[in-house]
Amino acid sequence: MLIMALSVIGVTPAAMAAGLAKPSVLITGANRGIGFELARQYAERGWGVLATCRTPEAAEELQALAAGHANVVIERLDVTDRATIDAVAEKYRSTPIDILINNAGILGDNDRQKLGAFDFAVFDEVMDVNTKGPIRMVEAFVDHVAASDQKKIMSISSAVGSIQMTFGGQVFYRASKAALNMSMRTLAKELRRSDAPGRKALIFGLIDPGIVDTGFAKNVPIPMIQADESAAAVIAVIDTYDRKSSATFLRYTGQTMPW
Repeated sequence: MLIMALSVIGVTPAAMAAGLAKPSVLITGANRGIGFELARQYAERGWGVLATCRTPEAAEELQALAAGHANVVIERLDVTDRATIDAVAEKYRSTPIDILINNAGILGDNDRQKLGAFDFAVFDEVMDVNTKGPIRMVEAFVDHVAASDQKKIMSISSAVGSIQMTFGGQVFYRASKAALNMSMRTLAKELRRSDAPGRKALIFGLIDPGIVDTGFAKNVPIPMIQADESAAAVIAVIDTYDRKSSATFLRYTGQTMPW
């Protein structure tokens, strides 16, 4: 019964028995789009991939990836639900995680974030996923990352989170990404003062993945890139982050983004 239950959510018994391969990465929102491509490409690199999403049983592509790669483990995790976060954190309490990638995010209904038609329930939802979610993840997994070799906490941000580059529209989404950037940068500076050597050495990153053709930005009349291209570029940028560049805001091309 246990093996059947694990196979339903895409976790192979071999992967569970072996634990996470090293180095390792935890990805939120790994069931589709950039998150799935990050999981796939890290898996192809031979990394241990802890791929999380809200509904693993519906994540067919992710299940197929795990079925073909013993180094991929799927876990149920909702970044708005602290109980699911804590359950995964406790399950992997003794497992160092080299890179935490806060990828899960939502846009919110564009029509409900326009002046004159603001729906603040939508605002709360967008902030809960895009800003509070990564903060929850850092709080729960900070010591998993601090115990690793690479010690990186990376967050998928957006160019629309740049205050300097602001133009009209998407008020809630823009606010959530600007708040994400400030939250992560603040945590980076706070942890630099930690008495714990592992926490003190943490490297934070904020990455704009570009406008990706995943359905997330549908009907946006500008050129888009494919998810696999974006993910490959994001991984290359993650590779470049070090103590000196920690908490900087970078485009997927490696260019520094205006704050």
